[in-house]
Amino acid sequence: MRYTRIKHNIIIENNNTKKRDNEKGSRRNSNQISVRSLVYLVACSYAIHKSKNVNVCAFVPTSIIPTTPSSSSTSNLFRDQNRQQIKSRASTRQRFTSSALKMVLTTPAAVIEQASTKILLDDLIDESVRTQARSPIMMQFDPSSGWIWRRWKGTVFSETWRTFIRNMIYASVVCVIFKCYKTQFLQNLSGFNILWGQLLSVTTFTLTFFLNQSYQLWRTCYGFSRRLQGRLNDLNMTMAAHAARSEPTAEKKEKKNSDSKVTASSTSLFSSVVAKEDEDEEDEDKKDKHQFSVYTEPARQVLELMARYTRVFNLLTYASFTGSHRPLLTPQGMRRLVDRGIITEDERQVLSDVQVPVTQRHNVLLLWIIRLFLDARKAGHIEGSDGFEQQFLEKCHVIRAQYGGIGDELSGRMPLAYAHIVQVLVDIILWMYPFMAFSTGMTPVLGVLGTGLLSLFYQGLFDLAKQFLDPYDNESYGKGEDPLCIDTLIAETNSGSVRWMNGLAEKPFSYHKLAAGETLDYQLPLRGWTVEENDEREEKELMEQLRLEQEEAERGRLEEESKAMELATQIAQEAMAVQEANEEAEAPEIETEAASDVESEAPLILEIDDGLEEIMNGPDVLVEECPSTMSQSISQKNMTMEEALNQMDDCTEKVP
Repeated sequence: MRYTRIKHNIIIENNNTKKRDNEKGSRRNSNQISVRSLVYLVACSYAIHKSKNVNVCAFVPTSIIPTTPSSSSTSNLFRDQNRQQIKSRASTRQRFTSSALKMVLTTPAAVIEQASTKILLDDLIDESVRTQARSPIMMQFDPSSGWIWRRWKGTVFSETWRTFIRNMIYASVVCVIFKCYKTQFLQNLSGFNILWGQLLSVTTFTLTFFLNQSYQLWRTCYGFSRRLQGRLNDLNMTMAAHAARSEPTAEKKEKKNSDSKVTASSTSLFSSVVAKEDEDEEDEDKKDKHQFSVYTEPARQVLELMARYTRVFNLLTYASFTGSHRPLLTPQGMRRLVDRGIITEDERQVLSDVQVPVTQRHNVLLLWIIRLFLDARKAGHIEGSDGFEQQFLEKCHVIRAQYGGIGDELSGRMPLAYAHIVQVLVDIILWMYPFMAFSTGMTPVLGVLGTGLLSLFYQGLFDLAKQFLDPYDNESYGKGEDPLCIDTLIAETNSGSVRWMNGLAEKPFSYHKLAAGETLDYQLPLRGWTVEENDEREEKELMEQLRLEQEEAERGRLEEESKAMELATQIAQEAMAVQEANEEAEAPEIETEAASDVESEAPLILEIDDGLEEIMNGPDVLVEECPSTMSQSISQKNMTMEEALNQMDDCTEKVP
């Protein structure tokens, strides 16, 4: 039995106890512990074990076993003494009640109920938000006979061993009576084995057919659950496939066109910057081969909202027809869903105020899903034609039919008369077997053992059929060790709600290349490449990589040299500007002095003979003519920084 059913029964028992207390008063027998106190013990013990926030020790203990009220009449001394003795015994009994349970049993019912309800809801929500199931949908098995024989949990043996022992004890009692009244038994039960054999054939046929019908209902409910899960996946898959996307190539072209307009309107001063940007764009073009198409931001938000509505719809659907998740539909459960971030406060308010039954709130979520699709398509976040809209709505209709079929199957699973006649036949066959066995001369040991084996198989088949009639374990019959795991179905649907959205988050091929017919990069051989071709491709890729690295290194070296030359040119221009500024500053002074000398003195003419000129100038030397400008020298020779500086020194005028 699931813990949720126990806690749900605790809440119901507390409510029923409150009503009985209001009607009958608060008087209780002093020597008994009420059922309500035991319920409090179970709930609070579970709260202490599961939650660290429940401070049970802070509760103020009060007496749960009221003493007998004293009478106002004190005329009889013996009666007063007797009452005092009764009080002392009652107080002693109160002291010797379990001190460990005192704090628990005296805890207010409202606090116990609130703590247990919160723990119950949190456990349900923790299992309902998982995206990976803890266990499979049903218990798995190894087909080998040895493995199957060693199993106990989830088998018919674990369900019917009590019936096995009980009927063997019954057969032993019949055996003892048979030994005491053997003659009467043999006379009165003559031909009883014939009647038993006829009933056995009818029971066998009826039981096997009943089991077949029960398994068919179990399989039908399982099929409805799986088809419901599949159609929800279809909705998210089609939404992800038709969501609006942004292509990186298109965005880049728009950006490039805008940049080209700005470049055309700019002056030649920015020509070097534009050339550098062109080189950067070429590098980006090489990197764009690994950039993929993604969702637009509004489309992604629509997909995420659709995924969340799908998860909430699935959770409320199973909560409507399964007892394990039914507490989520209560007002406390809805508020806890808001606190845990499953739904918003506005959504809770709408679901609470809508004029539909509590167990039909999942229908509202289905309408939200349909309306979200229509609005997103109208806004342009979801692409597709009218045919796509019709297909989406058809999927929603199938979803409504699937979860509606689950409720229909559970409400009309089997007529009462059918189950009643099968139960009667099975019980009569098992009760009559010891009389048949001992009347035909079967040994006592074999008769008792045969009763147990027959009970194991016939009652086991009937118990198995009853479990098939309760596929979601909503009833308290049996142990419920192998029902359809609702938590697994919910977890798988949660995973599917985001699987398709994440699967198409990036698209490896480009729409613009498909439109332009440039899909050669995506074309591969039918059977792939051979080993030799693969080795050749790897060698070519290695050579291409080395070539690119060399080109990159050469490009870097040339950029460094060009930067150095630009720096040298800038320095030379600054030096020339400084020199020209100095010459312009000295020129007026020289002209003034020269003019004054000319006015005061006559010009002197110096004659130098050839011999003296040779002595002053030295022998004739071939002097290399310097270039007119530094830019011409740089254009004529591809000089390094050092050569350029030496050239500048040689061409600089030497002042003697």
